[in-house]
Amino acid sequence: MIFVAICAVGVNFGFKLQFSKNIKLFLLTDSLILVIYLIWDFWAVSKGSWFFDSNQILGFMLLSKLPIEEVLFFIIVPLMTVLTYLALTKLTGWSKLTDDGKAKGESSDLL
Repeated sequence: MIFVAICAVGVNFGFKLQFSKNIKLFLLTDSLILVIYLIWDFWAVSKGSWFFDSNQILGFMLLSKLPIEEVLFFIIVPLMTVLTYLALTKLTGWSKLTDDGKAKGESSDLL
């Protein structure tokens, strides 16, 4: 996960994405997702429907049921998804397209 976090920082600065301008929106959105899925995971583990293999986790537990890796997963994966989207829109120019798929300022006339 440290490698993925380093990649996230590299992508942000390498593509000059200025992700920090939208960090509040990301944190708000991700917090909502994080709460929902952590409650779901906690419930599933408590009920015995789900478990985490103690040989494959670090051992730091949240509420004595969920490994810290699970929490980090729900933060890092959405972060990397947003950064990938921003990098692709910058590389491809997708953000410059209008709703009808044409570049901004491009005439829709055939002639």
